[in-house]
Amino acid sequence: MEEDWARYRALDHLVNHWERTGWRPGRRSYHWMMCLSESETVRALATRCQAALGHIPTLDLVPLKWLHLTVQKVGFTDEVPAAQLDQIVAAAQRRLAVIPPIPLRVGPLAGSAGAVRFSAGPHPLVRSVRQALRQALADVRGEHAVPTRATAFVPHVSIAYNNTPTDATPVIDAVARLRRVASVTTVVHRVELVELRREPRSYAWDVLATGTLADDEQPPRS
Repeated sequence: MEEDWARYRALDHLVNHWERTGWRPGRRSYHWMMCLSESETVRALATRCQAALGHIPTLDLVPLKWLHLTVQKVGFTDEVPAAQLDQIVAAAQRRLAVIPPIPLRVGPLAGSAGAVRFSAGPHPLVRSVRQALRQALADVRGEHAVPTRATAFVPHVSIAYNNTPTDATPVIDAVARLRRVASVTTVVHRVELVELRREPRSYAWDVLATGTLADDEQPPRS
């Protein structure tokens, strides 16, 4: 996870996260996510770090109820027929059912050009879930329809989004002071398909379906 920090501290400028290709007023998107708002340890970690970042006007803090790790985009809602979505969910549920729960480590703090975010891992475990979801998409829509990223997938949990192009130094310096805050671990038992929307300077969503990992017993998150 030191690679996350090395990439971040090498940035000279930050960008406006909300200026993203494909999004327009009222448009929504389907995503598979690990929703983390129920984890008390993750909430406490986010709260502590956000308290030290709240004075920076170029950052929009993520409300605790919307803490998440995005695993895989399915597509914009106007591009995915409802019948196909049901098939995608069924295919994903079958593939996820053989993957054990993930002990997800969240932290330390790092970032990207558009966000301040915790590193998350172990990467191989998160990527195994992502690969299952991508295979499910391909089963239904074909390989050509599986969304890809312009950059390599790096598991992360964002706690703030940059809202304007700006010099990176002040934000990176603030993040550097928070890297000594200890990481936490929470166990992920499920992945949720959400219909994602944009609210003023925030994401929000409705959960449409759940893919449960291998065990049926889901103790409360730590």
